[in-house]
Amino acid sequence: MRLSGLILAAVLTAAAPSTLSAQMVAVNGASYNPSAPIAPGSFASVFGTNLCGQTMQGTWVSAGQLPLTLGGCSLQINGAGAMLQYVSPGQINFVMPMGVTAGEATYVVNNGSATQSGKLTVGTAGPGVFTAMGSGMGMGAMLLGTNFTMVPFSPTTNGQPTPVSIFMTGLDLSTPPQVSLGGMPMNVTWFGNAPGYVGLQQINVTVPAGAAGAGRAPVIVTSAGANSNVTFMHLLPTNAMMQGMPGWGSAMMVNENMPRPREASFMTYNAANNTILLTDENDDAVRVLTLGDTSATVTITLPSGAQAHEIAVNSAGNMAAVSLSALNSVALIDLTKNQVTSVIGTGTYPSGLVFAGTNLLVANGGSGNVTVIDTGSATVAQTVPVGFGPSGIAASGSTAVVANTQAGSVSLINLSNYQVTTLPLASGAHPREVALSTTLNKAVISMPFDGQLIVLDLSTQAMTKITFDASVCLGPGAIAVNGTTVYVAGQMTGTVVAADLNSGSIIHSMTVDPGPVSLAVDTVSNSLLALSEGTGVLDAIDLGSYTITSRMNGVATERVGTFLMPLVYSISPTSGAPGTTFTLTLSGANLQNVTGLGFYLGYGYGGGMMGGGMMGGGGAVSGNQDSNIQVSNFQVSTDGSQITATVKILSAATAGVRQIRLQSGYGLIAPMMSRSQFTVTQ
Repeated sequence: MRLSGLILAAVLTAAAPSTLSAQMVAVNGASYNPSAPIAPGSFASVFGTNLCGQTMQGTWVSAGQLPLTLGGCSLQINGAGAMLQYVSPGQINFVMPMGVTAGEATYVVNNGSATQSGKLTVGTAGPGVFTAMGSGMGMGAMLLGTNFTMVPFSPTTNGQPTPVSIFMTGLDLSTPPQVSLGGMPMNVTWFGNAPGYVGLQQINVTVPAGAAGAGRAPVIVTSAGANSNVTFMHLLPTNAMMQGMPGWGSAMMVNENMPRPREASFMTYNAANNTILLTDENDDAVRVLTLGDTSATVTITLPSGAQAHEIAVNSAGNMAAVSLSALNSVALIDLTKNQVTSVIGTGTYPSGLVFAGTNLLVANGGSGNVTVIDTGSATVAQTVPVGFGPSGIAASGSTAVVANTQAGSVSLINLSNYQVTTLPLASGAHPREVALSTTLNKAVISMPFDGQLIVLDLSTQAMTKITFDASVCLGPGAIAVNGTTVYVAGQMTGTVVAADLNSGSIIHSMTVDPGPVSLAVDTVSNSLLALSEGTGVLDAIDLGSYTITSRMNGVATERVGTFLMPLVYSISPTSGAPGTTFTLTLSGANLQNVTGLGFYLGYGYGGGMMGGGMMGGGGAVSGNQDSNIQVSNFQVSTDGSQITATVKILSAATAGVRQIRLQSGYGLIAPMMSRSQFTVTQ
């Protein structure tokens, strides 16, 4: 087996540290879940400060062997030396030694002049799936089994069920793992250590026929009773599914396991002008569709490579916000001009977002927090720690409700003082999306792997469940609420189910196009809008007759022009001591419009800040500018490939990691998180 260059680089190359923590913390090297156990033989990471005096990448001593000492640093767990894959002042990547017994263990970091110790939990299994973006969130490190490339997957390849290899760490190899695709079991054909790679494991599965056209569907791996992080697998439709869809000709084909240039991801309804705002994660665009028309009214260009996901519109209908998951940012859009007005750095892997008055709340999956953005000034006003891996978020009045997918909990944020109450769910729960019924003062949370909705009474915090038959609604994800009725999309069954929130009874179920990923209610026409990622089609469903009255092509147009984000490839130096002055050099691309830079403090791991690691990427971008680091003599090369500036670190500066942010005409931008970190040393 030969792994693709992408996976080799992602799994075996460390990223710069992307967390600021007053204390050390050790986590699974793929999922970064702080509460998950670490299994012997698996990749893990320690985050902290002054861990090692050098930044070095470990090289293979021999097949399956990494050095026990790297850059003058070593790490021991219960006295056993750990193989080191990467060391730096803020992060160490290592392999948990075999033979360490389950339970609490002590680990000791020795940098040659001082030692630090901490505690971690060792488990028989601690599965973590690597991800393409390296934050433990988003698309999983899953390769097509025929040629080991990272692609979307067709249900069949050359007439056979499509083989997929999932790359991870922390399996208990004494027992077969289980893989769930949005509640649909996948057939495991092989599992074990990836040949030649210490710490790296592999599960081979085949795509179920029933998953065709599901789009971006959630995946979880269970080993010896322990669950992995939730990642995503992209499932393409069959050619038969596309026949008769708007914009699809009879001679057109869906090529096996091939990315599509346009990929509808999410949508929202703008009641102010009866339009739909639809994001395209492959075309980096927002399309504005007028209900009843056959084509997009306008297409708004987003930053290239943004992987736009969720979109929200404010109550006035004149502003929209889009989460740019690959850029750890959100874009604000002026809907009176249909153009992006600012791009604002958030936490790692922003996903769900919602307007709350003049503020925008953004759930950051890789950072375990919610960024509060003042949309008037386009600045970060607050960062609120919630649970690990938040995804869906909804708000009404003075309350916001957050579904913490990876932590298996729900957080309630008091928007008047930003105090948080976190409610644990049952063991193994992975909530995904949230919607609110203001009529009943209840929150509805979807549970895709359990086939359920949780109904949370916001007054009493009591919870009830609505459970679906798998044949009617499998993989419940997207939710919309209208009064006392909830509508939920069965992503894996291509269905939408209506249920009564008072009684919990099912009112009606209907078939829609494959892979429904987003729902909205048009109260003016009494219609339910359902966006299907499989076909890229927006269905309008009459809620009186529960019939589809129209289908609109959501991917009919391409964006106009190019919107390039500033990219930072490297910085030099990467660290500095208080009391020093030096020239900082940033090398990259698209830097022509950058007008300044600043050093920003992150937040402690108590807020769930995590990223980087074996899979690269990720980074903390929330926080306040550090006034103890002063920048002058700012200059940008004419070709936009280099920035130089004089940096003075005042003696009052504290040790730790800073995020370098760039100022541009689009506001404050945090470019390429893993390559724009700077460490203040002691």
